[in-house]
Amino acid sequence: MIVLCLDTSMQYLVLGLMNEKQVLAKVQKEIPKRQSEEVFVELNHLLDMANLEVNDIEAVVVTNGPGSYTGVRIALTIAKVLASLRKIPFYTVSSLQLLAGKNSGQVILDARGKRVYTAIYEQGNLIGEETIQPIDQLNREIKLIGDVHLINQEKSTLDLVQHFYDLKDKWILQEDVDHVKPNYLKANEAYLIK
Repeated sequence: MIVLCLDTSMQYLVLGLMNEKQVLAKVQKEIPKRQSEEVFVELNHLLDMANLEVNDIEAVVVTNGPGSYTGVRIALTIAKVLASLRKIPFYTVSSLQLLAGKNSGQVILDARGKRVYTAIYEQGNLIGEETIQPIDQLNREIKLIGDVHLINQEKSTLDLVQHFYDLKDKWILQEDVDHVKPNYLKANEAYLIK
C-alpha cells in the first residue's frame, strides 16, 4: 500500500511516500508561513522522486494538530480532499506525537506568546495528555524534544517522515473524513495567559 504522509503544523513542510517496508521518498523543508505556497510543487516533486502518480496513493496520514492554526489546516484540507475524492483510508496522528516519534521525553512545539504545546511520550506512547503551558514552567529535568531552541538549546534535527513511518501502529483511522477536526488545544486556560 502506498501511503502519503503530510504535516504543515509547524515550521516544516513535511511530505513523504511509503509502503509497508520503507520510506520511498521524502521532503522536509523549513519554510515557516510558506507551506501553502510550496506544498503542491513539493508534492509533485515527491511523486517524481518515487516515480509515482497521484492515483498510485492508496492511503493518507496527516497530523491534526496541535500547531500553527493555518498550518494545521493546510495539510488536513489536502489530505481530506484526496481521501474523499479517491475513497482511500484516511489516518491522523498528533503533531506532538510526530515530533516524538519512538523517542521518550517531553515534546515541545512553539505555541507563540511564550507558550508551548507539550506532552510527554515514552517510546511513541502518550503519558498523560497534550496541553499548552508557559515556556518558563517547563520541567527541564527531563529530555526535551522538538522546538528546544525556545529554551536556548541547540536545535535538533528530526526526520519527521521516518517518524511517520515508525508510528504506523499509532495512526488513527478516521471513518468519517468530513468530520475530522483540527486539535488546537484551545480549551486550555494557558491560551488566556498574556
